Amino acid sequence: MRPQPLIAVRDVEASSRWYQRLLGCRSAHGGKEYERLVTGDALILQLHNWHVEHHHGLIGDPEDKPYGNGVLLWFELDDFDQGRYPRAGDASRDRQDTPP
Repeated sequence: MRPQPLIAVRDVEASSRWYQRLLGCRSAHGGKEYERLVTGDALILQLHNWHVEHHHGLIGDPEDKPYGNGVLLWFELDDFDQGRYPRAGDASRDRQDTPP
């Protein structure tokens, strides 16, 4: 079994840039509707547009807050203290501490 976290977002492309900058990962798909973020060959996060149904229907309701249903995303970075922290600050300034 492999975890494959997926979150719904308003703006997939902007969210992708935010998480790439914060986590030092890269895009493995790209697009306005769906994104796969990876480090090496490992999938770490999927981003899906709230309003795109594809073949499975809507992922959730963007009007139903709070988001997350009690789920917390936790990423542990080996090199957090060696330079990622400033990038976290840069990413936070982009969208007031939250991804788009």
